[in-house]
Amino acid sequence: MSLDLAVAQFDGARTAVERYAAAKEGAGEDARWTREVGIVEHRHNGRLALRGTFAGHYVDVDESDHVSQRGAGEGAVAGGLVGVLLGPPGIAVGLLLGMIVGAERGPSSDTEAEPEALAEHLRAAVPRSSSALVLIAGAPEVDEMVAALGESAQHIARQTLSADQVAGLEASLSVTPPASPEL
Repeated sequence: MSLDLAVAQFDGARTAVERYAAAKEGAGEDARWTREVGIVEHRHNGRLALRGTFAGHYVDVDESDHVSQRGAGEGAVAGGLVGVLLGPPGIAVGLLLGMIVGAERGPSSDTEAEPEALAEHLRAAVPRSSSALVLIAGAPEVDEMVAALGESAQHIARQTLSADQVAGLEASLSVTPPASPEL
């Protein structure tokens, strides 16, 4: 079975969620596409949030959720050492500021696995400060989604994926769990 990739783009980082809800309500509960769609938010700072089902895999990644425990620890130690020069209040301030800066700048240790190839493709396809509904499915499901969205999408890009593209997509998504089977 061949797969199509459809990216329905909307202005505004949160607009896709609103348009999805309206289209889902209009399509009815039997519309299969509503259970196979993913939502992308491309924020003004360039970071992505991916949520939903992408080619049968559940993805919940927010690139803004960057925390580095190791960086926080190293930053706190460095800040405390610098703070020693200013006495006890300097130590406290140095520890706190060092921990905050280290947690943000250090290597990410507590984030979700990200399907990097898919994320890079979507980063290029969805402009900053925009959002999109992404459906990777057979042509009938994509046709249903496009019809349900009607004129509400700013732009809909659609392509049939080659075998190599499907293999690359599957490799990228291998870091994420499979979506729940339909009931």
